[in-house]
Amino acid sequence: MSEMLEETQTSPGSAEHAGSQPHRVNEDAESEWAEDAQANAAAFALVEDDPEPLVVNGEPEGASIKFVRTGESTGGRYLMAKVEIPPGSGPPLHLHTLTDEWFYAPEGGIVMLMGTKKYKDLDQPPNVAGRDTIRMIPMKKGSLVFGPRNHIHGFLNVTNKTVVVQLVWTPDTPGESILGYFKSIAKPMLPGVKGALNNPIVQLKAVSEAREFGMMFSTDFWSYAEKVEEGVAPFGKNLPGLIKLFKSGEGSKVSAPTGFPGAIY
Repeated sequence: MSEMLEETQTSPGSAEHAGSQPHRVNEDAESEWAEDAQANAAAFALVEDDPEPLVVNGEPEGASIKFVRTGESTGGRYLMAKVEIPPGSGPPLHLHTLTDEWFYAPEGGIVMLMGTKKYKDLDQPPNVAGRDTIRMIPMKKGSLVFGPRNHIHGFLNVTNKTVVVQLVWTPDTPGESILGYFKSIAKPMLPGVKGALNNPIVQLKAVSEAREFGMMFSTDFWSYAEKVEEGVAPFGKNLPGLIKLFKSGEGSKVSAPTGFPGAIY
């Protein structure tokens, strides 16, 4: 009996082990997350902002958008923006057919919304071709998510303060760049002016002009979404692809040809 008692007290299933094992798992998870965030930050540190970035306001979520790199300085490889997202705001579900996109949350506070179904083209929107299951991915500080073209996505600021999200679109070449879209729906902001416009007119224009730039926006969440579930990013973060993109862009700092969509007139 004493041997059985001793075995019970020291077995992996004892209260001592049961209490310590989840603690170790949590520590391992936090350590892995910290390393992941550090790697993501190191990737974005490879990029130096353009000296005079274009700043606009009035995107669907009422955000202030600073385009810190354009195809002018990346050889058409990518377009990058730092976006200030107001509390409780975020773009409606939408998809791109011409560009892939990365979403980086240096401050966290964002819930990413990502579909898994691939839509062929603009003539087969989700409300026609079939709605998608939308996955919710909480983005901690330093999180990175990859969104390939032709897949539904969106995101939401779930905090009570404005947070910054960095977005990267590739490519940023004539005929594929979406910079013209943002310039079309919003007027440039004066230097030093903060805040953003968020009104129905701007939102309507944002949705109606999207098709010209290879995008389509939902006018109602459930017109694109069939159901919502929690989970991990279905396409990961594709950090190697992002690093390769950044390095190729840094090695291509050349003047854009006349009429390049990144040009500021």
